Amino acid sequence: MALWDQVKGKTQAVQIKLRMLLLETQLDHVFLRLGSRAYDLGKSGGPFQDDGEVHALLREISARKEELAKGKEDFRKSWQEEAKELKSSLEKGDGALERVEVSFLSPVTGQKVREVDLPKEVLLGPILRGKELIIPDGETEIRAMDRVTLLGKKKDVEMTSRILRGMP
Repeated sequence: MALWDQVKGKTQAVQIKLRMLLLETQLDHVFLRLGSRAYDLGKSGGPFQDDGEVHALLREISARKEELAKGKEDFRKSWQEEAKELKSSLEKGDGALERVEVSFLSPVTGQKVREVDLPKEVLLGPILRGKELIIPDGETEIRAMDRVTLLGKKKDVEMTSRILRGMP
């Protein structure tokens, strides 16, 4: 099944995030091509600043970075809208959606998600670390000051929130 066929049923935020991952990969490839070109020019003694291919690669890098920045902003907006809708739906069924800042005092600070013993009926959603958005997996380390999105049964979200805040 083609990637797009797998993605088209997903939320807008997921589609944007996947596009961002593709852009990051493409950006890595352009940087590699630029490095290779710089190496070749250095070996041959050619002028780096006058090379048309170098300038084209730098323009491509700039364009991809702009597109990536726009994608991050689109993701943030889309996630906020989807979160509002999800929160409303959850509250109708005794669920909750909450963003919690992890405390330095939390017993989970410094642990990987897979190592943390959280209530069964709660999911960890996106983590905001400074300006970086992280979609957590089992290897993601939870750090103090992370803003973690929690989703699940209201009582379990409240319990997890207390754990992350370092409250008894």
